[in-house]
Amino acid sequence: MDIQLWLQNTAQYLNKTWGLSPVFATRAALLIAYLYQYSLSPRITSGYRSPEYQQQLTARYNAGDKSIVVKPAENSKHTLTFNNEPASRAIDIVTSNPEVAAQIAKAVNVNAGYYFKTPDPVHFYI
Repeated sequence: MDIQLWLQNTAQYLNKTWGLSPVFATRAALLIAYLYQYSLSPRITSGYRSPEYQQQLTARYNAGDKSIVVKPAENSKHTLTFNNEPASRAIDIVTSNPEVAAQIAKAVNVNAGYYFKTPDPVHFYI
């Protein structure tokens, strides 16, 4: 398959299935292509989250749920909307090497939670 077509199809998938904003979906598609290229086995775990779901994650974290590794942000880019449609500017992607994934993200102009004061190695955003 032509890489340009793959990127377009993947961006559409990320927009429709994971609720990413169109601009971020395009960048995230490029990030994912490179993660595959470097054999980092990317697996998407989260895109858009409703404010209610974000609150549920925070409550679980506060209750000591160890599956929530980093406290969810109050003003998360996962919960953004535009014209009442999901328009997330964040995606969570598990990889086999978070440090390399963060370096790749930086190279394609995507920010990585790996560099947070309290690292969030699966979090990527614009």
